[in-house]
Amino acid sequence: MHRLPLVGLACLALALIAGCGDDKNDSSSTPTAAKPAPAESTTAPTATAESATSTGAVVEVSMKDIKFVPEKIAVKVGQKIDWTNDDTVPHNVTATDGADFASDTINGGGTYSYTPTKAGVIQYVCTIHSGQDGEIRVTK
Repeated sequence: MHRLPLVGLACLALALIAGCGDDKNDSSSTPTAAKPAPAESTTAPTATAESATSTGAVVEVSMKDIKFVPEKIAVKVGQKIDWTNDDTVPHNVTATDGADFASDTINGGGTYSYTPTKAGVIQYVCTIHSGQDGEIRVTK
């Protein structure tokens, strides 16, 4: 009858021993305090197409709801920009300051491309729709 308490004590002792020791190399240990998750930015980027800029990929601009989306982009010299008409009405892309380019009329599903050759700021518009404008910041 005295064996039952001895077995219980033995199990308790083994559990305590197993829980002790150096856990520096124990990959299964969990930290005592979790790191706080990084705060999400509540500020929307100014649509700079940063990932495309850093990789040199083509920067895409949509023409939708009588707007250029994104309205402002940042590219590097020599980086291609593609505008796609995702709208039901025709558009065009015409530089007004900082460059000299102008597309023909772009119907739904159509595209226009431009590759800047020098750094600076380029303002552009759709001459068909008043108030539809955009900006390209070109860096070296």
